[in-house]
Amino acid sequence: MTLYLETEAEEGLLLYEKDGEIHKKPMEPAKGGLRVRVPVHVSPFRYCFLLPEGFLGSHGLEKTLPRYDRFFHLLAGSLPPWWALGTVYYQIFPDRFRQGRKELAPKDGEWLLMGRPIRKKAWNEPPGPGGAWEFYGGDLWGILEALPYLEALGVEILYLTPIFQSPSSHRYDTEDYLRVDPHLGGEEALEALFQALEKRGMRLVLDGVFNHVGATHPWFQRALKDPESPERSMFTFYPDGSYATFWGVKSMPKLDYASPLTQERFVHGPRAPICYWMRLAHGFRLDVAHSIGEGGTNRKNARWLRALARAAKEERLEAVVFGELSYDAIPTLRAHTLDGAMHYAGFAHPVMEWLSGRDVHGRPVHLDAQETWRVLWDHYQALPVQLRHSMYTLLSSHDIPRALWRLKGDVERFKLAYALLFAFPGSPAIYYGDEVGLSQPNPYAKWQGDPYCRAPFPWEESAWNLEVLTLIRRLVKLKRTHPALRLGGLLPLEAGKGVLAFRRRYQGQEVWAFFAPKGTRLTLPRGLDLLTEREVEGEVEATYLLFQPL
Repeated sequence: MTLYLETEAEEGLLLYEKDGEIHKKPMEPAKGGLRVRVPVHVSPFRYCFLLPEGFLGSHGLEKTLPRYDRFFHLLAGSLPPWWALGTVYYQIFPDRFRQGRKELAPKDGEWLLMGRPIRKKAWNEPPGPGGAWEFYGGDLWGILEALPYLEALGVEILYLTPIFQSPSSHRYDTEDYLRVDPHLGGEEALEALFQALEKRGMRLVLDGVFNHVGATHPWFQRALKDPESPERSMFTFYPDGSYATFWGVKSMPKLDYASPLTQERFVHGPRAPICYWMRLAHGFRLDVAHSIGEGGTNRKNARWLRALARAAKEERLEAVVFGELSYDAIPTLRAHTLDGAMHYAGFAHPVMEWLSGRDVHGRPVHLDAQETWRVLWDHYQALPVQLRHSMYTLLSSHDIPRALWRLKGDVERFKLAYALLFAFPGSPAIYYGDEVGLSQPNPYAKWQGDPYCRAPFPWEESAWNLEVLTLIRRLVKLKRTHPALRLGGLLPLEAGKGVLAFRRRYQGQEVWAFFAPKGTRLTLPRGLDLLTEREVEGEVEATYLLFQPL
């Protein structure tokens, strides 16, 4: 592999770890920097550079040899597909997005969920504490109808939360992995949606709930009723008769990947869902990926994440598989497991803590712009090099409070947050409805995401915030068309107290990004304001600005 370093230095050494030793290789001059060719013998391949001014590792220049965790980490072999780098996602919760066929909607009280009848709600009703029991009747046909809207928005990938047969409205309690829920339109609707997306050059990512099943799944029912059944090995039962679950939720028994039967049904077998559905999807998001493992724990987690991703790519070479890694994603991703992760710890949490003054659980937090930048920079620098643009980077999701609600409806801060999302490296994700200003019905004093962050999409355009929609359409276009914003590296930029600033750089082209919730006055050279497409120079007042020097 050839490594290229953009630098003014005229000489340098590549230092890389091999079999516990540090090896050195001289670099040769190249246009605008230095380069070196080196065999990559292991993944991750750990390296840094020795330049006249010091050691350059993932976290910048250091005077002494960095620790291994501050080396650059490069993955060899299977990598994210090109189309998943700096792409634009749109997340849809199918029951709440759009209804295409009314006759498919569940009827009020049609079945019992954990002993209580489900409830069918009108589309304009706000979500209530019933959560999983509340159905609105959105379906895949409705998503198909909305493709012109989504195409006009400019999104490139639809990520759908679970669509397989389940008794709840969230469908994270699967009871049949090989059947698209009939209330969503079944496999016919999925195939129609997939084909329509492909015709538009768009892609589809499904939600893989492979850490646990629903308690109503026939496999678990057999395991529960018959200790001698083959399915008993697929779950972890304890001497008192209890069993391992997801987060203590009894309706979601946890799978045990030490079981050969679990391995066959979820990884290696031809009917493993991650293989079976790859004919109608371009990838999977793995639910609670950090928990998948053996014996009721996440033991051998990296091994099984790697195996699941490999199984998908054997069916579709350019599949993308990323994970819900709710905490520090770095160790898992450095183990060459997945194509990326939901960027909670390294983006969503610090950004929203800075802008809202509260963490995701509602606790007061006091982060200033510089402290926020240090968190973003630290996580970015620690990521494997090839995954920096494939991280699913977000502000809102079905699991956390919506960004606009957390900001108490402050539209200007919300717009700043989305400008930052699209300016930062990674693949930005719009949670359905954010682009039109969808918030939550619960009072701010009642801090909660699910179920209130799952309100139905307001299709009456009179309810839309057109100012927000216009900005997000512009941001999507910039992300898709500006090389520095799509694939550029991240560099620090000094801009004064209270301003979070950075540079994006790609092949000599730069974008300077500035974010100041209380506003700031900047002195700039001649350049282009990318959001207004106007030329600016000299003193500029702004709360957020994407600026291209000319």
